[in-house]
Amino acid sequence: MILKEHQVANPQRTDIELSEKVKAIDEQLKENPDQVDLLMKRGLALADMRLMREAVEWFSKAIAVDPFCGILYRHRAHRHLSCWEFDEACADFTIASRLIPDNWDVWYHLGLSYYLLGNYEKALKAYKVCYEMSEAEDKLIAVSDWYWMTLMRSGHKDTADAVLARITENMDPKENTAYYNRLLMYKGILKPEDLFSENDDDLQVITRYYGVSNYYYIMGDVAKSNQMIEKILQAGDKQWWSAFGYLAAMVDKRTRS
Repeated sequence: MILKEHQVANPQRTDIELSEKVKAIDEQLKENPDQVDLLMKRGLALADMRLMREAVEWFSKAIAVDPFCGILYRHRAHRHLSCWEFDEACADFTIASRLIPDNWDVWYHLGLSYYLLGNYEKALKAYKVCYEMSEAEDKLIAVSDWYWMTLMRSGHKDTADAVLARITENMDPKENTAYYNRLLMYKGILKPEDLFSENDDDLQVITRYYGVSNYYYIMGDVAKSNQMIEKILQAGDKQWWSAFGYLAAMVDKRTRS
């Protein structure tokens, strides 16, 4: 027997008090209940509270009003990722890629979604588009890291080497310092231990350590790779369970078990 509790979602997901930002948007929605921008803003405000399932629902409400608005699918897809719903994320990012094909974030996250599903060939197609769109150094750094990992896992070493060739020691990564250090490690400029710091917060640990875990895995040291995965999962389990490095580590552990 299938219990209804396993299939029917409680409309009240949580008893957490809504933020002042959400409450302010609710007041505006009373006057304009079908205003797409307000519906989207409420979804984003809920995501800021880490209420990801609720955010998905509000992006869906916005899509019902304007089903050809690509940015809505992009935002809903991102929250599907946060809920570990990778197939749903792929579907939404794919729709977004048709509606807003010039959006860098769409292709970047579509590649990630396929990577998390283990579909590296489709991930490569998305990352290639994103890579070719990347003019700013910080964006080039972010996509180069995931693109390189996917290329190496797919056996395309020559292309992976070409990606690394564009990475130099005098680039400005902005907020993507962790990805930049990972790339410098892949190039052999930094050692894995250079990426470890006692001052890193949990999110930095997750991001840096996943690069190290993947590096060890590609180098054939699966034992060290798995050790890093356990550290990632421990660091992110309470708060950073939607971080990309955490999601990828979780998938790697499941795949190897």
